[in-house]
Amino acid sequence: MNQRNAEKLKYELLETWNTFNHYMTEALTFQNSEDIHQARVHLRKLLTFMQLYETKPSTYRQLKQLMEALGTVRDGDVLIEALEAKTALDLAFLDEMERQRAINRTVLATRVGEKMTPSLDQQVRRFLGGQLFRAFKKQDAASFLEKAKNERKRRIATHKEASQMADRLETLHKVRLAVKRERYLHEYLLNYEDEASKDQVHKLKRLQTDLGNMNDHHQLLLRWSAFTPPEELSAAYESKLRQLEAELDEAVNAVKL
Repeated sequence: MNQRNAEKLKYELLETWNTFNHYMTEALTFQNSEDIHQARVHLRKLLTFMQLYETKPSTYRQLKQLMEALGTVRDGDVLIEALEAKTALDLAFLDEMERQRAINRTVLATRVGEKMTPSLDQQVRRFLGGQLFRAFKKQDAASFLEKAKNERKRRIATHKEASQMADRLETLHKVRLAVKRERYLHEYLLNYEDEASKDQVHKLKRLQTDLGNMNDHHQLLLRWSAFTPPEELSAAYESKLRQLEAELDEAVNAVKL
């Protein structure tokens, strides 16, 4: 990548970091669940580029921990917002999910207070403007796309070898992460690399949607499986689990790789 394009991409990534900080500040008010989602998306984009670098920066682990806390809260938000509580069992489950969400929000706020320090901000900016910027200048950006494509194909191949449902779900989760990374690289590199493709972005986005639907079903089943219902609702609970398992099977089978 030439000097000019490397400079432009550097500033794009610095702006992504600024946008993440904005949404993270808004997210901690917990007034709009979309803030959590946007903070998570922008952080994922930064982590995508950090993963390209052979030696990940010292900030990588801290940012991953923030990502995990954001993900837990986001999964809870999606579940609660989609839940239509029509039965006594649904209402009991909703109460438990709201209790857990309050705990997870506290964990997120604590983690942000611990991790998002002026030192972290300086380290991220130095990495984006230093090590990563120099890496951009040394490499053909097409190599980033090729590496991401090969990783996606490798993970798809691993998934196709899986036979047990638990293994299929785990491998699909890894495919989903690889699809996100490849999509973000194409989006960022559209202005700098001929190999970056809008068609590929659309293709990956469609696949990401199917994988996201599968993940939502999986997360819902996990939350219900961990829930202990009132004894008088045990029969309804067992029926609910069977229904969710069938819906998850359907969602898994709907993913076309």
